[in-house]
Amino acid sequence: MTDFHIKYIDRGNERSLWLFSDSARDYELLESLPAVPSADAHMRWHPLLREWVCHAGARQGRTFLPDAADCPLCPASKGGKLTDMPATDYEIAIFTNRFSALSAEAGTSPELGIKTVPGIGFCDVVCYSADHNSSFATIGVDRISLLIAAIGHRWDELMQDDRIQYVLPFENRGREIGVTLDHPHGQIYALSHVPALIAREAESFATANPLDDIGAQINPDLILAQNECGLVMVPEWGRYPFETWVVPHRRMASPAEFNANERIQFAALIHDAVSRLDAVHGAPMPYTLGWHTAPRGMQDSFHFYCAFRPLRRSADKLKYLASVEQI
Repeated sequence: MTDFHIKYIDRGNERSLWLFSDSARDYELLESLPAVPSADAHMRWHPLLREWVCHAGARQGRTFLPDAADCPLCPASKGGKLTDMPATDYEIAIFTNRFSALSAEAGTSPELGIKTVPGIGFCDVVCYSADHNSSFATIGVDRISLLIAAIGHRWDELMQDDRIQYVLPFENRGREIGVTLDHPHGQIYALSHVPALIAREAESFATANPLDDIGAQINPDLILAQNECGLVMVPEWGRYPFETWVVPHRRMASPAEFNANERIQFAALIHDAVSRLDAVHGAPMPYTLGWHTAPRGMQDSFHFYCAFRPLRRSADKLKYLASVEQI
């Protein structure tokens, strides 16, 4: 029994929709755009780094910075253009990405001079709000709590597929990052392999938990906020000037393990972190946000956390990882 409500709609054409709300509600649904075939998605093995690289040609044609009036993530309207969002209103929506980089039905991978495999997986879009001009910093703690519940629910569903080895919820925010849609949203990728960085983190957690009682280990001045669920901190080992982590006190594999009270507490921490980042330069901070969850088989040792990696180093300068910083 959950303290939130879910409505699932199978839209056909390899597209699904999940609508999350705090209380039971009805939805008016219209038609939506069909998925763009992604059966040619495949993975190529990098022989030096020993990791998989995804190739997905279908994404070349994805929607690019439309006007607000043509936003495909805003609520649908009768008589309007077909979009990705068939609901005329919603709180939190998750749906199959129309331009998926992966496919549950991926076909045969191409024969090259290196090892290739089909790009098996799932790609979801996560809409935070029906309001085109909102953001993590403005949707409020209750809505963030519902978002956490939605991500946790979808994480659980995706991990039930034995082909999936890792599920990564994330957000790219700001045109400086390369975002092609301004509407507040994130994504969820379910992968048939474990990314190299996550594999290294999992190895560290399997040996010892570097985040266990982290509040007592780091400089107290680097703890920005704290409550009974967790803390917001600036990691001393961060690679970006304003890098910020949100870490629950207790170890868990994913947001699916939060109870209702922990979820609202963690939501308050995320809201605090984003509000602080936006206040640094008095404008929305461009960032990447990774929800670092446990790979398959490592759920008992991994310590879930969220990492904000902001792209600005000053009000008018961007921070790029270049040359030696990429190694």
